[in-house]
Amino acid sequence: MTIRPLPLSLLLMSLFLAGVTGYYLMRSSHEGQPSTQKKLTLTEDRSYVPLPKNKPLHRTQHRTTNTPPSKDLPPFALSNERIVRFKDDAAYRQFLTTLKDRGLTLLGKSDRLRAVRVGFRSANDLQGIDGSELSYNYQVGLPTPPQAEAQTDAVGFGSDAISWLDINGDNSAWGEGVTVAVIDSGVNDHIALSGDVTNIELTTLADGSEQLSHGTAVASIISGDHPLTRGVAPASEILSIRVTNESGSADSFTLADAIIQAVEGGAQVINISMGTYGNSSLVADAVAYAQENGSVIVASSGNEGLDVIAYPAAYDGVISVGAVEATGEHLNFSNNGSDLSITAPGYQVNAAWGEEQLTLFSGTSASAPFVSGAIAATMSQNPQMTAEQAAALVVSLANDAGLPGQDSFYGVGVLDVGRVMNNGTPGIYDAAVTGQVLIPAEDATSLPQVYVTVQNQGTETLINSPVTITSPSGTKEMNISSLSPGQTQTFQIPILIPTNGDTVEISTAIKTAAEDQDSSNNSRSTSFRQETEE
Repeated sequence: MTIRPLPLSLLLMSLFLAGVTGYYLMRSSHEGQPSTQKKLTLTEDRSYVPLPKNKPLHRTQHRTTNTPPSKDLPPFALSNERIVRFKDDAAYRQFLTTLKDRGLTLLGKSDRLRAVRVGFRSANDLQGIDGSELSYNYQVGLPTPPQAEAQTDAVGFGSDAISWLDINGDNSAWGEGVTVAVIDSGVNDHIALSGDVTNIELTTLADGSEQLSHGTAVASIISGDHPLTRGVAPASEILSIRVTNESGSADSFTLADAIIQAVEGGAQVINISMGTYGNSSLVADAVAYAQENGSVIVASSGNEGLDVIAYPAAYDGVISVGAVEATGEHLNFSNNGSDLSITAPGYQVNAAWGEEQLTLFSGTSASAPFVSGAIAATMSQNPQMTAEQAAALVVSLANDAGLPGQDSFYGVGVLDVGRVMNNGTPGIYDAAVTGQVLIPAEDATSLPQVYVTVQNQGTETLINSPVTITSPSGTKEMNISSLSPGQTQTFQIPILIPTNGDTVEISTAIKTAAEDQDSSNNSRSTSFRQETEE
């Protein structure tokens, strides 16, 4: 019997639906606890950290429903509904007046995009609509919550993510005057978010259900001001736009509407820590509208461990963010691809949860708001910069990782807010060993190569910097005569790896003539082992 692999579309569909279900189960295990759980001390897995209550709390409850997709639709498309778009305003307005006569149900409309979301009982109801185009409405959801045990060597950040990003001083004023939209599950009234939060609710919640905490966690990474969950830009204003229902599910029409409302609400930065694998032209046009109006969109790449970036992160111009753990290594669950922009902390990060609690937040959902917060912080510290200019600076000053230059697992590298803020400060010398990556042998007559990359992460040119590389073949002494700020140099070291499963180690160290600001990144050791096929 021949076993055929699943088509990519079906695989993506199963992963996506598992993610929505997984999030709902996570919500049940975290948010459905009795109120006495709020008094628990820190548990071993650090799911919750109780915070002291210092202000009144409240929630609003509403209701919404979504129709599940059917088998004969494209993956992720919602059944019994379509998006109808019009080329001119007159046709759009005329259609709205004839909905009932056509037997259609109005589920949503966007004047800006001249788009209408309609429900129908028969496909024949969609016939004869002049001056329009029909498209599918795709399911959008919160990324699959990654399992903590999936990568046993991963190291969590806890409350150290901010210092890991080289933010060591008082950043309480960062983000002032900048509005960051959080398009998500809504932001709760949380004691770690004492700044301005404006709420727009595009969805309603089922009676008796509560708003999910995912958006609250995202917002706290951007603008949290509690000692245990300090944000990158605490002074930024949050524009919360809720697009999910009580189970974490949304759709592309509502996402597009939220992007438009974020722009019109004055958001210079738009964070979207959710996604889909359904390519919606409506969302693509909303993204383009935001970019044309000067807003920057930052989105998570997805948590399915695929070689595909989820939408909207995959759209041109969107800053797509992957995840690393606290040793700077790529996390296996983080989607990768040639259009990945940058990576940021994404494993067991302290974040707000509920209304007075803390959780260890993992996934690219956590990584994206670090980048959004960095852009907001950069804008506040450089008032002459536009959001686009600030975003370009943040991305360009990432620390190289993995293969030299941009690669599928790290993008251009790992976020370093300290480098961004110190960009104009002279006199900083910082040489770093950023990567040791094994490149397999091209054929049986050649040896594998290890690419060793060093980078100048300071603001001064490095002159005559000795590099020592130690491998099983011996020690090589080299010298970098000149390395400009931000520039990298890569050395290729041939290496013989045993076939008996033993490991070999390569160690690299670099020195600077002047005092190095951060000596912790001057050396790196990596063990390599030949993988055997079962």
